[in-house]
Amino acid sequence: MRRRAIPAALALLLTCAVSAAAQPQDVHIDRLARVGRLWGTVRYLHPYVAYRDLDWDAALVAAIPKVREAKSVEEYRAAVQGMLDALGDPVTRVMDAAAPPAPKAPGEAPSQVVRKLDGGVIQLDLTASKDVRAVFQELEAAAPDVDQVSALVVDLRTGGDYAATAYAGILLDEISGSLISRPCRAPSQRYLLHSGFQPHDGSSSGGYFSGFLTQFAASFEPRAAKHATRKRVVFVVDPKSSLPPLAVALQAVGDARLVSQGRLSEESLVSTAPVDLGEGLTAQVRVGELVPMPGWSGVHADVEVPEGDAGGAGDTDGALQAAIAEARKEWPEAPPSASAAQPLPDPVFRPDRGYPDMQEPALEYRQLAVIRAWNVIHYFYPYLHLIGDWNAVLPDFLARMEEAKTGKDYALTLAEMMTRVPDGHTNVWGHPALEARFGRVGLPIQVRWIEGAPVVVAASDEAKAAGIDLGDALVSVDGEPVEAGLERLSRTITSSTPWALRNLAIRILLLGEKGSTAALKLRKLDGSERDASLVRDPKMTPPKPQGDVVRVLPGNLGYVDLPRLARGEVDAMFEKVKGTRGLILDMRGYPQGTAWSIAPRINTRNAKVGAQFRRSQVSAFSAEEGEAGFYFSQPIPELPPGVEKYTAPTVMLIDDRAISQSEHSGLFYEAANGTKFIGSPTAGANGDVTRFPLPGGIWVMFGGHDVRHADGRQLQRVGLVPDIEVEPTRKGVAEGRDEVLERAVRYLTEGK
Repeated sequence: MRRRAIPAALALLLTCAVSAAAQPQDVHIDRLARVGRLWGTVRYLHPYVAYRDLDWDAALVAAIPKVREAKSVEEYRAAVQGMLDALGDPVTRVMDAAAPPAPKAPGEAPSQVVRKLDGGVIQLDLTASKDVRAVFQELEAAAPDVDQVSALVVDLRTGGDYAATAYAGILLDEISGSLISRPCRAPSQRYLLHSGFQPHDGSSSGGYFSGFLTQFAASFEPRAAKHATRKRVVFVVDPKSSLPPLAVALQAVGDARLVSQGRLSEESLVSTAPVDLGEGLTAQVRVGELVPMPGWSGVHADVEVPEGDAGGAGDTDGALQAAIAEARKEWPEAPPSASAAQPLPDPVFRPDRGYPDMQEPALEYRQLAVIRAWNVIHYFYPYLHLIGDWNAVLPDFLARMEEAKTGKDYALTLAEMMTRVPDGHTNVWGHPALEARFGRVGLPIQVRWIEGAPVVVAASDEAKAAGIDLGDALVSVDGEPVEAGLERLSRTITSSTPWALRNLAIRILLLGEKGSTAALKLRKLDGSERDASLVRDPKMTPPKPQGDVVRVLPGNLGYVDLPRLARGEVDAMFEKVKGTRGLILDMRGYPQGTAWSIAPRINTRNAKVGAQFRRSQVSAFSAEEGEAGFYFSQPIPELPPGVEKYTAPTVMLIDDRAISQSEHSGLFYEAANGTKFIGSPTAGANGDVTRFPLPGGIWVMFGGHDVRHADGRQLQRVGLVPDIEVEPTRKGVAEGRDEVLERAVRYLTEGK
């Protein structure tokens, strides 16, 4: 494998087309999308961003108008290079898209891989175009001579061909034992590593972090008592070829020299990634950096031959002749002196800027927001594979920002962009226009989607006095038909599932300003319609759940209202339901962190794992952006000594009000004793949240973990699926019945 190249899968991802069908009038959008991808690659993979005082936002903001106005490929190239120049890194630059290296012309390849030269020098051409078996046979036959000779010339000039470089590396490994006279080592390399997305404000329960991953340095030892005298090894290289660690290690102790056909730089050893800019251009991005080591003065050639002196075979090859001349010289025994190596700076976490004063951002900052948001989701959203064509979102919303003329347009466009991440944990807030989308005060009723309509399931005395009855279906709110309101709201809000989105939108539809009067049209059970009005008063709230949090129902069945159960009440809860025939865990809401105490008490299966976690592991070695590359299991806690288990069957009541921790609790209970789920599917949104800022003081929240059942089944966008499906009816609501609870009682009583 070429040392300077990152894994092929990542390279393919980075070079994929952004908008293959771009029309001429959309050229600048296609270019901006490609530059946006490049910006994100640097932001999350280039090591300099971790410790240098760089304003990478400003570099993009300065480049955007130049890219947008570029009239030619050269102007486009100059605009992108200007952005990259902000890094101060000659390795990271715009280049012409690499053409396949030309094959060696007939006669250029020597007839032999191994050649004996005058003066006791052996030449090894590890780039020769010969049958693989023949090459190994030739090396094996020459092994005694290679072992005994004191000077070798090793030709590694592959011209940048990936396969040829990998092949030459394999051959070099085969003969490396014959080249090493004393212990030596190559410099190690370090890479940025992001384990999930570290929140840019506050903390998260996800444990996400960023830092450096430093590889072990390659070290080399001579064969025991193999070489009484030191070897002189001269490597012939070119700037397009990868520099083998062995060559650098031998050079560092004075046992090798490098003859370069062209200028040799750090680029030949450090890892890079390509980003396709289209129009015949590619950006090469540094994704690793060399860690200085004592006695090493950095990547350099001992002899440099002009790049055009490619030569041919024999004495017409200037670089080869220079290498042979070096091999025939007497070399000093001591390694070359070098100045003390300066350590690399330590990384410091630098949160992205939110520019809170930009309530009306300029176009460049509006497009910066799109590019930043797109890259965060692209690299770090663990459910990227579930949300459709995220690639298409980037050019689409870059173009939309050119139409967003006001701060309100900008903020709402961002909110709409984030609906393309359908997840109950996706949320956008912070800009006045976002805060003004919805009212702030609700009504003293609760509404749920039942039998194809939003139905009142709870109402305060004030609501009942206004003529609102349980079981009434909403027809319109403030003159807007419910269907139209749901369609309007769904443009800027999102959830993981259609059913969760529907109920979220219904709740928001009832909101209004404090003191305003809500005009409601209701459909009664008999089909008649009537109007009702209610003042939005924060002092008037829907009725709270009634009854004890923990109680024993008729038939000796335990019941616990989990949203109201505090963590410190778990032991008392189990004491109260001790000896019951079964336990009903009501999870139609959000719990208070009790799963970690309850699961051990019902763990009759002695399960070790409660849930599986996967999160994006972003580095130069990532196989795919957005891929959940770090897998781990979450254990069920051990039962404290002396505490008895509850061994009777348990069921859990669910609907879409069960989200995130609610669903996570269900995973634990399912693993612990096979708890049965009764009701309707949950919200399908689990994963510890994390967040990032955007211009205008906007914050975006998203789920950072892919959470699954203990056996690996998908939870996100599916939810906990009921073993027994049952939903309320309008008639049952009107009668004050809890039909889901009734079904659970029947199951525990009759076993069906």
